[in-house]
Amino acid sequence: MAVTEVERTELANRLVLAIGKEATETLMQCIIPEGRDQLATKDDIKVLESTLRGEFAEFRGEMRSEFAEFRGEMRSEFADHKGEIKLALAKQTRMYLTTLAGFMLTTWGALIVPAVV
Repeated sequence: MAVTEVERTELANRLVLAIGKEATETLMQCIIPEGRDQLATKDDIKVLESTLRGEFAEFRGEMRSEFAEFRGEMRSEFADHKGEIKLALAKQTRMYLTTLAGFMLTTWGALIVPAVV
């Protein structure tokens, strides 16, 4: 049962007399002018849910393919730098071992030379 605009206006005028203009305006904004038949039903929500599920499934598929492509790019870049990292670690290890050997020779030399002399 749809309410006509004349009926809405008459109701608003009576409410102004009963509860005041501001309260009436607030209440009238809360009333649905189109009626209850314009509200969503459970069937409407089911249709929306199935539509959203499909769209989210499509979005998930797109994201998976994008992430797979990104992972491939990152693996490629890391593979390019892997050799450089190995060389840098080898150089660093040689430097540490050379430094340690120098310290050992200096320390043992300082201990052995006075004992021999």
